[in-house]
Amino acid sequence: MKQLLFLLLALCLAANLGAQPEHDTWFYGFKAGATRHQINDIQTTIIPDVFPEDTYQTESLPQIGFAGGLSFYHRFYKSRFAVQPEILFSSRGGNFHYTDNRDLDYNIKLSYQYLSLGSLIKVYPAGGINFGMGAQVAFNVATDQLTYTSNMPELGPDLQIQQSLREVLVGSNDIHLIGQIGYDFIFGLQVEARYVLGLSDVLETRANGFNFIENVNRGSGLQVTLGWLIEFP
Repeated sequence: MKQLLFLLLALCLAANLGAQPEHDTWFYGFKAGATRHQINDIQTTIIPDVFPEDTYQTESLPQIGFAGGLSFYHRFYKSRFAVQPEILFSSRGGNFHYTDNRDLDYNIKLSYQYLSLGSLIKVYPAGGINFGMGAQVAFNVATDQLTYTSNMPELGPDLQIQQSLREVLVGSNDIHLIGQIGYDFIFGLQVEARYVLGLSDVLETRANGFNFIENVNRGSGLQVTLGWLIEFP
């Protein structure tokens, strides 16, 4: 037990010593992890008001995806502040499930992929513990990634309906706000957990015969990554 306490104390001391860089240095690094994301208010977009709400049930579910990319890092000399620009690739979307009293059951899966450019300002209250806030501009690079499946293909082949939906419900670019908590280890490892809040409509509704309406569908979710920093030579 004494050895364990001594080891923990040594690690905490090392983290605190490493949190204050001796030089005003830039780093670059790589990170990868997972996302848990969803798109809001899909029901309002695709179900007209004429249908009584007691005749159907809907559920919007989050989707698990991937996030990874390149980051840059600069801790200001003798300061508790750092800046962290990033270039990230991530998969973010959501699932929409529908059932009704006619036994129709279908699922729409939106699996968009984004290339995001942004930056965070990080503050270090103690040791390697840090809090960050920032923003990203996210470019949707897979705007037609929609999958439709149902239990009644006789109403129309699922693949045919899926193609029609892809032409009507099109993914859009987004702007994200980011709130983050993390820990930076002295040897370069970064552990980050962040909440991503979308500010833009990520689902464009084009002219259609489904009676879908244009609506503001914002995305939000969680992202957890591990990163590794390397000092520029």
